Amino acid sequence: MDEQFLTQLGQTLSAIVQPDSAGLKEATKTLQSQFYTQPNTVPALIHILQNSNDDALKQLAGVEARKLVPKYWKSLDDSIKQQMKSSLLQTAFSEPKEIIRHSNARVIAAIGTEELEANQWPDLVPNLIQAASGDDSQTRQTSIFILLSLLEAYTPSLTAFIDDFLTLFGQTINDTTSLETRSLSAQALNHVSGLIEEQEAINPQHAAKFASLIPSVVNILDVVIKAEDTNNAKLIFNCLNDFLLLDSQLTGNTIVDLIKLAIQIAVNSEVDEDIRVFSIQFIISALSYRKSKVSQGKLGPEITVAALKVASEEVDVDEELNNEDEAGENEENTPSLTAIRLLAFASSELPPSQVASVIIEHLPTMLQSSNPFERRAILLAVSVAVTGSPDYILSQFDKIIPATIAGLKDSEPVVKLAALKCVHQLTTDLQDEVAKFHEDYLPLIIDIIDTAKHVVIYNYATMALDGLLEFIAYEAIAKYLEPLMNKLFYMLESNNSSKLRCAVVSAIGSAAFAAGSAFVPYFKNSVQYLEQFIQNCSQIEGMSEDDIELRAITFENISTMARAVRSEAFSEFAEPLVNSAYEAIKTDSARLRESGYAFIANLAKVYGENFAPFLETILPEIFKTLELDEYQFNFDGDAEDLAAFAESANEEDLQSKFTVNTGISYEKEVAAAALSELALGTKQHFLPYVEQSLKVLSEQVEESYGLRETALSTMWNIVKAVLLASKIAPESYPKGIPTGSYVDASVLAVIQNAREISINNLNDEFETSMVITVMEDFANMIKQFGSIIIMDNGDSTMLETLCVQVVSVIKGTHTCQTIDIEEDVPKDEELDASETEATLLDVALEVLVSLSHALSADFVKIFESIKPVLFALFESKSKNKRSSAVGATSEIVLGMKEANPYIQEMMEALIIRLTTDKSLEVRGNAAYGVGLLCQYAPFDVSAIFEPVLKAMYQLLSAADQKSLTAEDDEATREILDRAFANACGCVSRMILKNQALIPLEQTIPALLAHLPLNTGYEEYEPIFQVIMKLYQDNNATITAQTPKVVEFLAAVFTKDNERIKLEQESTLGREENMERLKQFQTEEMRQKVVELLKYINSNFNGIVAQNQVLAPVIA
Repeated sequence: MDEQFLTQLGQTLSAIVQPDSAGLKEATKTLQSQFYTQPNTVPALIHILQNSNDDALKQLAGVEARKLVPKYWKSLDDSIKQQMKSSLLQTAFSEPKEIIRHSNARVIAAIGTEELEANQWPDLVPNLIQAASGDDSQTRQTSIFILLSLLEAYTPSLTAFIDDFLTLFGQTINDTTSLETRSLSAQALNHVSGLIEEQEAINPQHAAKFASLIPSVVNILDVVIKAEDTNNAKLIFNCLNDFLLLDSQLTGNTIVDLIKLAIQIAVNSEVDEDIRVFSIQFIISALSYRKSKVSQGKLGPEITVAALKVASEEVDVDEELNNEDEAGENEENTPSLTAIRLLAFASSELPPSQVASVIIEHLPTMLQSSNPFERRAILLAVSVAVTGSPDYILSQFDKIIPATIAGLKDSEPVVKLAALKCVHQLTTDLQDEVAKFHEDYLPLIIDIIDTAKHVVIYNYATMALDGLLEFIAYEAIAKYLEPLMNKLFYMLESNNSSKLRCAVVSAIGSAAFAAGSAFVPYFKNSVQYLEQFIQNCSQIEGMSEDDIELRAITFENISTMARAVRSEAFSEFAEPLVNSAYEAIKTDSARLRESGYAFIANLAKVYGENFAPFLETILPEIFKTLELDEYQFNFDGDAEDLAAFAESANEEDLQSKFTVNTGISYEKEVAAAALSELALGTKQHFLPYVEQSLKVLSEQVEESYGLRETALSTMWNIVKAVLLASKIAPESYPKGIPTGSYVDASVLAVIQNAREISINNLNDEFETSMVITVMEDFANMIKQFGSIIIMDNGDSTMLETLCVQVVSVIKGTHTCQTIDIEEDVPKDEELDASETEATLLDVALEVLVSLSHALSADFVKIFESIKPVLFALFESKSKNKRSSAVGATSEIVLGMKEANPYIQEMMEALIIRLTTDKSLEVRGNAAYGVGLLCQYAPFDVSAIFEPVLKAMYQLLSAADQKSLTAEDDEATREILDRAFANACGCVSRMILKNQALIPLEQTIPALLAHLPLNTGYEEYEPIFQVIMKLYQDNNATITAQTPKVVEFLAAVFTKDNERIKLEQESTLGREENMERLKQFQTEEMRQKVVELLKYINSNFNGIVAQNQVLAPVIA
């Protein structure tokens, strides 16, 4: 060996291991350019590993040798290879220091991997197995470490030794002389499982033998926990986490036992905190990878109770109340914090019956506990459960709202903080529903702001205030507005902290959002207060993250105010602020760019087509942002360093340098939202940019990490903008399958582009969120613009594909539903779905509903094949599935109308649900369908009148929620109101069908007693028709009820006037579902009702003219 080369290499390596070495970068360059380019560096490094007197140098030489072996081993002389192999094996066993032995072992494994791939060194593995079976404890440990290192590298030739490995590690895993040997054996076994799975077919004997050794791995865990050996505990938990991913043949029945063991460890406060965190993280992994096992084993409640117990442990109060770094809190791992994360994850993965309902069961007891940490824990549990189970949490508001109010009044600051976090999260997920309780919340929250002694409480109180203000009803905000705005301006003046000012600025924006045009008197003053935060927008040097956040949030909230006060009031500020937003978009700050896009999106809402002049400058920036790479390669060094690194790095080294920049992902999401608003707002002015927009977005659908769903929805918004620009009004399309095309060729090309990309991202898509997005987009667009969205010129290929995918979702066999299914877990129909799974089914059914409305009579052929699958859901043990299927079937009846050849069959199926189902929601949905079938039936339906009427009376008598059956204690007010609307509509359609079969004397008073409706206003159509017909017939029953009829119609016009006022005065875009609030489905029906009122006024002593609401209607 060249002594000079060896000396120079040793000296260069020494410069690396010296911590204060100024020549570190130079030494690294020298290694990469002069030494690591030569094969003879490998034996030189191994010489240093074996002969140096410096342990740090030995270790570094071992690491570098291991990296270079794959690159240069084949080019070395056989004699040198043989010499190195022999000497390494000798020093691996004779070296006294473990860390150096391990370096030797890893180099042996690297060489072994190369040799075994070339069918060389055949005695390596047998000799190591023999040594590992010997009497000497250190020899056993070193042999197993080398075998583990070989197994980690994975070489296919090792599969020949699977049986030998299982036998060996089955013995050494129980080694009584060395805990380290036992731990290494468990880790090695973990890698043997990979060899077993890599076989073309899993060998049942190997699988059974492996499964039988899992209890031994668990025994080691018990030993390391008792020894408080955190490092080995982590390594064993890593093995158990990997076991979750194995084929069920290898794990047998152990998964449930492993989860139960992890629960026991988690709740044991005597165990080391880090180990308890590992156990909770293992449960989270089990929920992620073996959800069906957890759900099937009904482990959800046990996990929830355990997590609540751990979350109730004492925390560092000072740290909690003074820690402003929320990001740091999210990264911190304590048992209590990790338990809260477990509850959050479990509530999104498991059905509410297994998590959210358990939390609510514990709410009264824990909230009344004398232990403040229990009170804190239950409020935090509710706050994290709402995101995963919003519908269930909403149904429990009668318990949750009083609990949060009690928390806000609690004398302990940590409980008060938890209550504020809970209110904040509830407003985030349930918005208007929480804001209904503003009278209870606002005084308490403002008092907390006034008396707060801790900055974190002040901040969260302001955030809770912000959330409430944003969603307070338009008519309710007025009485608070003046004192609130004075309060918020004072809070801005009295705080110098950018972080706290952010929360205040957001609250001002929320007040504007809620107030709409009522905010105009406060608008100028607000801008004057806020413009200081956005001066010199492009200059961000020296600004802290909080300063930048304040600038960004100010932009966003001023644009929210623009939506509130609308274009005229905002006009004097528009141009300079748009220019500032453009400056923000051009900065290097992702957060500022994001806020600039949010500003643009809001202004596009306000100015619509008048915003077109800004497209030319803003769209190139949006495209630039959308094309940003979310994947980062993290490497410190120049191009030369990078080239040298790439030359020597293996795949693992390269992967370690890649991360996803979620900040860029979010910025792109906001930019895509701005693109949507610009397209929809500027319509025909946007047409020159359609092609480039679709090109950029289609790339994001295929390649993006976090933007796929948003990019696809944005594509469809651009399609909608193109359709609107070509003067195609929503829901005015020709019904049926199009033999040609009812749009221009250029418009059709845009539709076809989005259609193809959507279908391609549906077939084998395993992300549930993406499947939901695709189906939601199709359902919405088909409903608005008809069958051209899914087919044209008689080609039904894409329509057929869509229907096949819809059926697979309904059956539960779509890729996204089966990717986590375990073969050994039988499907249990009694298990509720998580709310995400329920949403997936709902959007699939909504596609069918939209198709039925678009295709009308042509939907019959599709329905023929889908009917058995749909009707099978009627018998599901899951109430939610029955309700969704019955509701969708009823909507399909409305779509097909008289062209439906299955009226008799559908009638029978729906009547069974109407008369026998325990769920009020299912019966209500069935009532809607039965009424429509009566309306459209071309044959005599008199035979069904008696049983259906009886069912209707029973349905209407459930007015008191307390009378609901046990199964329906989750029914929300919305479900009750919908059931009443459907029942009233059904009875009215039956009267219109055959009045003689209805006992009007009992029916009309019962009907009027449940009016006005609170939802489902489309059911007013048959109700109005019945009332008009009975007055036309001068029917005594209706004339006797005239005062009640007038009162009812006054309520209808009151609500319609409120809707019109909302359209005119509320914040633009706030009331997105204004159509839903329409009391009259057509202007024609409104006129008929007005004529009826005139008739009643003339014939009943001017009763209508005496009504304040109705007098102007008939004037």
